[in-house]
Amino acid sequence: MTGKSIIIDCDAGIDDALALIILIAAHKQKEIEIKAITCVNGNTTVENVVKNVFKTLDVCEVTDIPVFQGAYAPLLCTQHTEQAAEEQYHGGDGFGDVYTTKMDTSSLQTEHAVCAMNRIVSQYPDRITVVCMGPLTNIALAIKMYPHFVENVKEFYVMGGNITAQGNITPQAEFNFYMDPESVHIVLNCNKKPLWLLPWETCLKSYISHEWRQKVFGQIEKPCIQLMNDIEDGCSKTRKKHFPTYIVCDAILAGILLRPKIAQDVIEYHADIELSGNRTRGQVVLDHLLSNKPNVFLIQRFDSEMFKDLLISSVHNCHKIDVQ
Repeated sequence: MTGKSIIIDCDAGIDDALALIILIAAHKQKEIEIKAITCVNGNTTVENVVKNVFKTLDVCEVTDIPVFQGAYAPLLCTQHTEQAAEEQYHGGDGFGDVYTTKMDTSSLQTEHAVCAMNRIVSQYPDRITVVCMGPLTNIALAIKMYPHFVENVKEFYVMGGNITAQGNITPQAEFNFYMDPESVHIVLNCNKKPLWLLPWETCLKSYISHEWRQKVFGQIEKPCIQLMNDIEDGCSKTRKKHFPTYIVCDAILAGILLRPKIAQDVIEYHADIELSGNRTRGQVVLDHLLSNKPNVFLIQRFDSEMFKDLLISSVHNCHKIDVQ
C-alpha cells in the first residue's frame, strides 16, 4: 500500500485508458487517492481527451474524481507538432473512432487544469505525486505561472522520451516529448523534486505476448476490459506500426507507481532535450560524462510478469465498490 495522493495528467489515448483503469482500481481500494485528472492536448484534441477520460470513468463506475481541461496546444506550434498530430496512432478521437454515442461531460470542472494543479499542490504541500502520461504542456505552464508549484509537488512520474535516440514518431524522438519539447526542457531544468522517467525503449522491453492479451486478459468479462477491447480493435485496423509484444507505456508507468518493484535497473542521470536539431528535435540528451547533477531516475527495465499480475488484479478491483 503506497498511500500516495496523485494528480493524473493525461492525453487519453489507449494506454492512458488502461493506466486510468489501474489507478482507479487502486483509488477504489484506498491504496491511493486520485485528487484530479487533468487533460492535455496530445494523442488527440484536448476536447476529445476530456470525453475519453469521462468514458473511462463511466465504465469504471467512478464519480468522485474531478476532471479538468488544460492546454489545447503545445507551447510552440510548429510543422513538427502538426505532422505528429496527423499520425493519429490512437485514431482520430484517441479511442480508435469506435464510439458514436455522445459522452456526458457536464461534470467537467470550470477551473483550468493548470490552475487546479497549483491549487491542489498548494493545499497539500509535498504530498501530491504528479503522474504525467502525455505532453508536459500543463506541467510547464504550472511551473512558469506559479513560482512555488515545484516546491509544493512531492514527486513526478513521467512517461516520455528515449535513452538511445530510438523514436516512435520520428526515428529519433518519442511522441510525448516530440509534441512539446519546450515544455520538457522547462520541466527538466526547473524541477527540484524526484522525477522517475519511463522512456520509450524501456516500454519496448515488454515480454507480454499478444496472445496473453487476447486470450487471457481480453477474456475477462468486465466493462473496463470491454472498453479496452473495443478501442484497441478500432486502432488495430488502421495502425501502420505493429510491435511483437503488447506495449502499453502509460499503464506501465501506473504499475510502477503502485508497485515500485516493477521498475528495474533504475539509474540516476542528468537529462535534457534537443530543441534545435534538424533531425533530432525532441530527442532526450543524457549526460554520460556525469558533469551535471542528476535530475531523473531513469527506469531501464520493468518486470513484465509482476505487471501482468497487477493488470489482472486491477481489472477485478476496478469494479468493486468499497463499502467502508
